[in-house]
Amino acid sequence: MFAGHYAPAFAAKALKRPPSLGAAFVAVQLVDFAWAGFILTGVEHARITPGYLALSDLELYDMPWTHSLVAALAWSVLAAIVYALLDRKSGLPAAIAIGALVFSHWVLDLIVHAPDLALYPGGAERFGFALWDNPPLWALAEIGLFALCFIVYLRSTRPNGAAGRFAPWLVAGLMMAVLAFEKLGPEQSDIKSAAASALGAYLVFAALGFWLDRVRSAKA
Repeated sequence: MFAGHYAPAFAAKALKRPPSLGAAFVAVQLVDFAWAGFILTGVEHARITPGYLALSDLELYDMPWTHSLVAALAWSVLAAIVYALLDRKSGLPAAIAIGALVFSHWVLDLIVHAPDLALYPGGAERFGFALWDNPPLWALAEIGLFALCFIVYLRSTRPNGAAGRFAPWLVAGLMMAVLAFEKLGPEQSDIKSAAASALGAYLVFAALGFWLDRVRSAKA
């Protein structure tokens, strides 16, 4: 998923004590931030295999420190602790939300990935429902989830000015454009280039999330 991972971050703004949207955008992709860094440094490994799945050429055969269940839980706890220390004003509820958002990445990956998610580093058994191999069902799930959570965000926030009225639509449109390019664009031939591109996209959308925090506010 790409846009679908951001859906829970948008929906989190409906909470009574929500975290920053920018931080939430980082949280939902934290596992992939780490994955991209680990691919670039050789800690984890993957390869481009054309036709691997109908909607993904990524064969993710070695990612125990980012995408195993135990690792995802560890990243979630760590993120919650760090957020609680950095944003004492928002309090424990927002920190717990950040931890849940980090873990949402693993749950959504479980739905779309081929069986490549281990339970723990070194575990032989792998899980994944491979929704990427069923384009119509994937489109219904990812785009439907994103649309629903984006509506929740719009209903839970208000614009601070003119920019706040168009900014969410701009960000959502960019997410849909990246998703379309990822699924319909040319194949990437090098896994490290793919990881670097992904890392760049995550950084851009994190910045856009903090921008949305400035131009929209939670409703009372």
